[in-house]
Amino acid sequence: MSSFLLRLRVLLFSSVFMFIATVSAQNPPEGIPSTLTLDTATEILLVANPTLLRAREDISISRADVATARALPNPDFEVNSESYPLFESHPGPFLNNQELVVRAAQTLETAGKRDKRARVAQQNVAVAQAGLQDTVRQLKLELRQRYYAVVLAKAEANLAQDILKQFDEIIRLNQARFDQGEVSGLDLARVQTERLRFFNDATSANLQLKNAKVALLELLGTRNVTTEFDVSENLRFQPFRRDLQNVVEESLETRPDLVAERQRLERERRQVTLEKANGVPNITPFCGYKRDFGTNTAAMGFSIPLPIFNRNQGGVARASAQEAQQRYQVERAELGVRREIQQALQTVETQEERVKALEGGYLDSAQKARDIAQASYRLGALDLVAFLDAERAYRETLRTYYEALFDHQIALFQLSAATGKEL
Repeated sequence: MSSFLLRLRVLLFSSVFMFIATVSAQNPPEGIPSTLTLDTATEILLVANPTLLRAREDISISRADVATARALPNPDFEVNSESYPLFESHPGPFLNNQELVVRAAQTLETAGKRDKRARVAQQNVAVAQAGLQDTVRQLKLELRQRYYAVVLAKAEANLAQDILKQFDEIIRLNQARFDQGEVSGLDLARVQTERLRFFNDATSANLQLKNAKVALLELLGTRNVTTEFDVSENLRFQPFRRDLQNVVEESLETRPDLVAERQRLERERRQVTLEKANGVPNITPFCGYKRDFGTNTAAMGFSIPLPIFNRNQGGVARASAQEAQQRYQVERAELGVRREIQQALQTVETQEERVKALEGGYLDSAQKARDIAQASYRLGALDLVAFLDAERAYRETLRTYYEALFDHQIALFQLSAATGKEL
């Protein structure tokens, strides 16, 4: 893809993004809704996240630099008075007894310095725009991770509460048996003491849910981090089915951080051109009025530095070295993107195998074992230790399954971020 088409694509994407951001700013979401969807959270993120707002100001700063680069040098105005006998007893008329020079000068930049300086500044705008797109990419990934951290915490909190309620039923059953003399006080006390573990699990799960919500609200730029809300998404398994053979090459052309690195390379190339132009001396013509002891004359001429010793050799060498550095940085970034995509794809595949293995037998086995243990314990055919083992195994298996669903979903999000595309 030519550099022109690449810049055109970046400009088009930036314009669309800024339009969406402007529309969102004009119609911002009113606070945090009671039920927060991932799409709504993304809209709030684009409007209120401080990191994103700060990145947008980088574009304004770069455009201000363009205005500065396009400005002409200010003219010089000089008034010079010499040879007036100020300290004599009779110095004579002020205007007719001295050398008075009034002169105006304007520096003329040669070798197209102003245009080349503006081109460097314009390239900085392209770098800032690509940087903004990359900030959006990274923040969307972080938002999805924090959002689904709330989803996972909610599922684990509900699981802990359900198990605690079921265990309370077991305690009531044992209390009834104790009242009838069917179990000893020791067995009842052991069941009541064992409830503490399940109570601690429920308390920890609720705390984790609260902390996950606070982290999400902080990312959304909400000052009131105690805002109550619920999330609409659930943990679910969606197998990934897509050929990434062409996606990798497309990502190397369109991923925002790579685009930003290429824009920086183009900026360094333009900087080399500017530094070479800075080695050409500017010309400063001047004209003015001279009054020499009552005689009026005109003054005109020009000045030009002689490029004998300093022709900006150091500036050119430095800019050339920085261009080479940035070229290597582009190569490094491309290799990094290939690595990220491959690692993300491998993570997705591994997490899919993990979820399928859990769904293929472990969940059903743990559920059946737990149901049989509960029924047997109610009938008195199973001791307390075996019942508790089955209950813990069921709880840990289900928590492992929730974590596997979460890890698979996050792996998909990481793959989308690595490719820079919505997969």
